[in-house]
Amino acid sequence: MGGLAVAAGIGSALLTTVGSPVWGVVLAVLFGLLALAATAFGLFAVRRSPPQLINAVTLGRATVRPVDDWVHFCRERPVRVWSVLWLTLTGLGSGVLLGLAMPGVLGASGGLWWLFLFVPLLALCFVPVGAGMLQLVLDRKNTSFGRIPVGLTLSRHGVARYLVAGVRWVPWETISGVEAQIHSRVSIRRIGGAEPLEFTAGVFEQDAVLVYCAVRFYIEHPELRKELSTIVAQRRFESWDRALSLR
Repeated sequence: MGGLAVAAGIGSALLTTVGSPVWGVVLAVLFGLLALAATAFGLFAVRRSPPQLINAVTLGRATVRPVDDWVHFCRERPVRVWSVLWLTLTGLGSGVLLGLAMPGVLGASGGLWWLFLFVPLLALCFVPVGAGMLQLVLDRKNTSFGRIPVGLTLSRHGVARYLVAGVRWVPWETISGVEAQIHSRVSIRRIGGAEPLEFTAGVFEQDAVLVYCAVRFYIEHPELRKELSTIVAQRRFESWDRALSLR
């Protein structure tokens, strides 16, 4: 009975949308907002993990010897199928609802003015669909054979940002400080006029607070950098991760 009631409610909403510009806009916007909220909730609900202590050779193509043999690797989160599905449904569902209301737009008085609202909304529906498809393409490139892993490493001699295009290496001695910005954006400032290393800590499988605190901790405690690339620092990260999981 519950399933029939839901189906009846959806059918009633669709019938109400047909020929009604106002309800078409309202239902399309509500559907899009709910779908995006579900996607965002799922992204923030991902279980975090501490950085991985791995051999640095596995992050490259073994053509150049890494500065440190072992590094603490913060890996970017892989794309999840359900998040791509939600993004696709957000765009397609909102577009369908707007499309059902189009006959009413064309037949109503002043329909031309309604089109000025509907056309931008329909174009906006392609944004989440495109975002979902782009995630799949980038994930395939980042995880396919022969590609370097994407993420951030902390090691005894510095910080490195691994991207598809290559590696950005910043020695500890050239770092003057670190600051956190909005949306988990972290900026590692460098001595002199060197370009800072900027990245979004929230895209990693590790807690954004842990990533920021790890970088800041070893900037402020140079005497402890010798424990990096060893199990001592790894246990420190794991203890931080356990403490953050209790928040």
